Amino acid sequence: MKTPLESVTISGTAQVGQTLTATVAPDGATASCKWKSADTSDGSYTDIDGATAATYVLTESENGKYIKVEATGTGKYSGTVTSGATEAVTAAGG
Repeated sequence: MKTPLESVTISGTAQVGQTLTATVAPDGATASCKWKSADTSDGSYTDIDGATAATYVLTESENGKYIKVEATGTGKYSGTVTSGATEAVTAAGG
């Protein structure tokens, strides 16, 4: 039987050029990630093209946007969980 994912959280600074990291629970769980952005924290999130690793480096195009990550269990883990939104991404050096 597969173990369901419990949650996914984002760590890092929401600033252009910084790296965000997705961490899934339970500890040791494996998952595929899909990073998403929206214009407002509770808005409609769309996938960021090619952003499918556990880490994502914010680009200029995300400036002012909110970021979430969706994790889908792989291997012996199942289910899909979505993180809360980051603060609005700020400009580099801002």
